[in-house]
Amino acid sequence: MIRSRRSRSLVAAVATFLPRPLRRFAHTRLLGYRLHPTATIGHAFIDIDSLEMGEGARIGHLVMIRGCEEVRLGAWAIVQMLVWINSVRAEKGFFRDVERRPALIMGHKSLITMLHFIDACDLVELEDFASLAGFGSLVQTHAVDLQTLRQNCAPVRISESSLVASRSTLLPGAIVPSCSIVAAGSVVNGKLVGHQLFGGVPARALRETDLSWGYFNRPRDGAPGAW
Repeated sequence: MIRSRRSRSLVAAVATFLPRPLRRFAHTRLLGYRLHPTATIGHAFIDIDSLEMGEGARIGHLVMIRGCEEVRLGAWAIVQMLVWINSVRAEKGFFRDVERRPALIMGHKSLITMLHFIDACDLVELEDFASLAGFGSLVQTHAVDLQTLRQNCAPVRISESSLVASRSTLLPGAIVPSCSIVAAGSVVNGKLVGHQLFGGVPARALRETDLSWGYFNRPRDGAPGAW
């Protein structure tokens, strides 16, 4: 496995354009990524320290993942096309004296659809069956403290069986609770509570979700269906 940071970046760039068998060889043998035999990566630029993909997990075409120390996709987790996941490694010296984990962790059958931007300078976590859906959403884990003029970080979590709809913004420290929905165009700037439909700027509870809906009761076994 290649250790040099510069060489790894070069291999990651070249692998983007290789046919699938050679791309898989570069990812597994040269970069040391751990891929289940059924996991697939499209024509994507992936320049990170550690990647693990479970059964049926998939990263689509034209995805860029860079700077993360760890990316982990559980079984049947999917990142669709045209997603940009960017981070800054701890060794770079940014965010001094700030404890952080530059990582993306996706649980079983979790989903990130198209055209999203994810700042993973701190942990971004999608629990089992969680979805960053639609398109055009921003997940942000770092911001400037205007009082102290320092960069701060906080992790972001989309909890189990929850959905964040199009053009939403999740700010540092945002937590979407389980079995809830964030309506399109909303801004989540802290911890939300309850099984609710949330919406607005900032997002607030609008009404309870119906836990009998099919979205909240998808089967754990087997490949994902239409969703």
